[in-house]
Amino acid sequence: MIAVEDEVFAQANEAQFGTFDMAKSAALKGKRQRKRTNSRSASHSSEDTDPVSPMSEDFPKLKLDASFKRERRSRTGTRGLPKKGGAGGKGTWGRVGDELGAEAVKDERDPNFEATEMAKDVKLGTYIPPLDREDLETNVKPLLVEYFENSEREECITAINNFNIGPDNVGDLLTLVVSMALEMKSVKRELASRLIADLYGRVIAPKYMEDAFVVLLKQVPDLELDNPSAAEDIGKFLARAIADDCLPPAFLKRLASHDLPKQSQKSVLHASSLLTIKYAMSKIDDIWGAEGIEKQATKFYSNKLWFILKEYIKSCELDEVKMSLRELDIPHFHHEVVYEAIVLAMEQRLSEFEKYAQRIIDLLQFLGKSCIITKSQFETGFKRVGNDMPDLTLDIPNAMSLFSQFCDMCVAQNFMSDETYEKVFPNRGRKRFVSEGDGGRVKTTI
Repeated sequence: MIAVEDEVFAQANEAQFGTFDMAKSAALKGKRQRKRTNSRSASHSSEDTDPVSPMSEDFPKLKLDASFKRERRSRTGTRGLPKKGGAGGKGTWGRVGDELGAEAVKDERDPNFEATEMAKDVKLGTYIPPLDREDLETNVKPLLVEYFENSEREECITAINNFNIGPDNVGDLLTLVVSMALEMKSVKRELASRLIADLYGRVIAPKYMEDAFVVLLKQVPDLELDNPSAAEDIGKFLARAIADDCLPPAFLKRLASHDLPKQSQKSVLHASSLLTIKYAMSKIDDIWGAEGIEKQATKFYSNKLWFILKEYIKSCELDEVKMSLRELDIPHFHHEVVYEAIVLAMEQRLSEFEKYAQRIIDLLQFLGKSCIITKSQFETGFKRVGNDMPDLTLDIPNAMSLFSQFCDMCVAQNFMSDETYEKVFPNRGRKRFVSEGDGGRVKTTI
């Protein structure tokens, strides 16, 4: 067995170091045997023996090639992979996922110590940075435009709360709401006053509401450039905020300590005068007019349209009706004009029905040519009269015949098309001028 090992060792040396004589090979063999003997004797005996120095004269000096010295492969014959799949050994980080189960460092002197790891009541949340003036106008203005169109305050406030409106931005938010309302009619200003009342305590903290109005008052000179009556209107907003308990009445006195422009002082004086009149609070609630208070009341607009049509029946002023409808600013509700006009004509005396019906037809034709009422709204108004016929018959017994006569007049004057007529009377049969069961007598009435 030893001979085989010697032969293999010799062949390996010959492959790596080149060929050399057998004398050197014998010397290596003797050196290896002496080393084994010395190591065994040292383990069984305490006597000191002088081991043979590896640099003795008997050990041959090998000349290694330069390429062998630069060889980076392992000379031990073992694989150089990390131990335990990367979970052990010097310079290893551990297996993938071991860091998730690592225990928190409890030593405060450890560089890896974090104070948050020791806290038990830490709550993580999303941080929303506060908006600056430009971002506020970019993000909030579309929400206000939508609010002025659909009047949904809760939806608007919920959307605004998604942004971080800090104490430094409440004044800009209030100025944005008021400045947009000043460019609109009194109905929108009423909506703005209601929105300010709902913003109080929910978006604008009570302690910052006064600061917000101070910022608004300082912007009066700039707002007057586009709205000459801005000082007076902002005074109304200020008085309305006090009436809605958003501001204390003493706030007007505390404004004397602020350096306000002259235009802003006009707003303060106007608000003071509104608050000192008799029954001030009840009148300030209606400061923007009844149409603002009853914005969502269909009955209110129905009464408004009724009075407008009643006045037209007497005066026949077409332009006045047109101007009144534009002031109401309810284009989505113009089908009510058609409905109320037809009902008003049917309520007149039977002897005067044709006269008043013709006036109503002239009015509807004028509003149609002026693009005040659309074709779909005309159809909706006529259909509503037909659908409400059972209820109308209770007050006007011959309502069905009068309505049929009115529609025939519209068709005769090319105001109503046959298609619309069929939609109004979908189940109406052919018109019989000769009775089929009374001996062929010709009918004289419709």
